[in-house]
Amino acid sequence: MSGQLSYFEFGVPDVAVASSFYAELFGWKVQAQEHGGSIDTGEAAVPGGFHRDPGPPQHYLYFRVDDIDAAIKRVQELGGEVEPMRPATEEWGAFAECRDNQGLAFGLHVPPKPKD
Repeated sequence: MSGQLSYFEFGVPDVAVASSFYAELFGWKVQAQEHGGSIDTGEAAVPGGFHRDPGPPQHYLYFRVDDIDAAIKRVQELGGEVEPMRPATEEWGAFAECRDNQGLAFGLHVPPKPKD
């Protein structure tokens, strides 16, 4: 269903430091890598990740869409902005970073297809 929260991500200068902090704070299982990592919050929670970002730390909330191209077009029609899309992957799906018509950052996400 479109509009559901489907993924979250933290953009931080040091992924290892952030991974340790949130693993200790919440007991999350974190797989940190040099430039990013994945977060398993447990049970049926929304999946998440980290990416290294030299700018100020920030978080991203991604909302599920069925057709990312149509959703991008609609964001633009409503006065929002869309960053260039990162390549889709089988493991993580497709993502687009956006800003609404007041400048608030959010993302669009087409989750990966379930594995058989």
